[in-house]
This record gives sequence, structure tokens and C-alpha cells, in this order.
Amino acid sequence: MSDHAPARGGENRLRSFVGVAGEPQTYRNLAYLLLAIPIGIAYQFGLMLGFFGGLILTFMLVGIPILVGTIVGSRYLAELERLLANRLLGTEIQRPGGGPIRGTDAGVLGSLKGIIISEVTWKGVGFLVLRSFLALVVLFLVILGGFVSLALVFAPFSSSTIVLGWEIDTLAESLLAVPLGIVLGLVFLHVTNGVARVVGSIATALLGDESAPNPGPQSGGGNGTDPEPGKRAAP
Repeated sequence: MSDHAPARGGENRLRSFVGVAGEPQTYRNLAYLLLAIPIGIAYQFGLMLGFFGGLILTFMLVGIPILVGTIVGSRYLAELERLLANRLLGTEIQRPGGGPIRGTDAGVLGSLKGIIISEVTWKGVGFLVLRSFLALVVLFLVILGGFVSLALVFAPFSSSTIVLGWEIDTLAESLLAVPLGIVLGLVFLHVTNGVARVVGSIATALLGDESAPNPGPQSGGGNGTDPEPGKRAAP
């Protein structure tokens, strides 16, 4: 019995390693990270123009509405990021009360002041900055892992392929390139899932409402509602 245990453990690890290619969540994670490339570039330009441009033009008073508009816009962008994370990464980030911008009875100026000094606002800005840098990380991963693995897998269909300085121009090299490409592709998917988990944790910390309860994964057969007041589930 003990002799079969290591073999069974090896089979489970192999099944887990290969099975990543068949998990739908893998491709949702990949889609979220790929979206970071255009979105992150847009955030870089938008935040740099909004904050730095606004600060430079503050002495002309034109920069003040630019700064305020950038800060207010970041609240809505943070809401978009919260929805994307929940939909694609499978997180359950709770929206801060009052929606992207919490209404007050203090008038327009009071509401703007509340937005500017709000911790929620600047946590959201922090996540947008991290999301912009994530674009560079994802671009590196896609080039190194995605494109290289595909080039290796499709090497037999080309008379000559050069991958990272390796010129594949013989049948033997092409046949060797295919399994190498498949393994590299699976490693790429595992790395993608790992990066997505880290980003999901950061999104939960920066975009969530710490005062709201953090619901656990829904189990089958439940209706997802809270227990009645005064009643608690048995430990």
C-alpha cells in the first residue's frame, strides 16, 4: 500500500500540472491579466496627465479642476476594477457604502472634500497605479511564455523557426520543440494563475470595504442570504 502512495501522489501532481489547461478559471485569469496591457497603459497616461499636469497648472488655477476631476474619476475607475476582479478573478470584493461616490448633505464642495480626503479614494488610486505597472509584467510574461511556447509548438509547420536564439530547421529539432513548447505553455498558465491570485488579494485589500463582512464561497444548496437576526450558525 505504501508503495502505491508515492506513485499516486505523482499522478495527482501530474494531473494538476496538466489539468490547468482545462480549467475555465485559468482563461478568466488570463483575460484579466491581458486586459491589464491596454488598461494599464491608459491608466499610466491618464494618471500622469491628471496628477502631474494638474499640479503643474495649479498656479494658473486651471490645474485645480484637472486634479479634482482626476480624483473623482479614479473613484469610478476603482469601481470598474472591482467589477472586473469579481467577474474574472472570482473575488467577492464588497463595494464601499454609497457606491463609487458616497453622497452627503454638505453640498457639492463638502462632497468633493469628502472624496479627496477619503481613504477609499486613495486606496483606489494606489490600485490603479499598481494595475498600470502590472501591464509591463503581463507583457513580459506573454512574450516570454505565451509567444515562445506557441512558436515551439508550431515549429514543425515552418521550414525554419528561431526561438530565443535557437534555430529550429531540422525534423528532429521540430519534434523536440513541440513537447518543450507544451511544457512551457503549461508553466505559463500556472504562473498566470499565481499572478492572478496575488492581484486578487491586492484588489481585495485596496478596493474592498473593510467594514463590510467578507462572504465566504457559496456552497451548493444555499440561498446566499444572511442568517436571521439573533441567530448564528453553529461553530
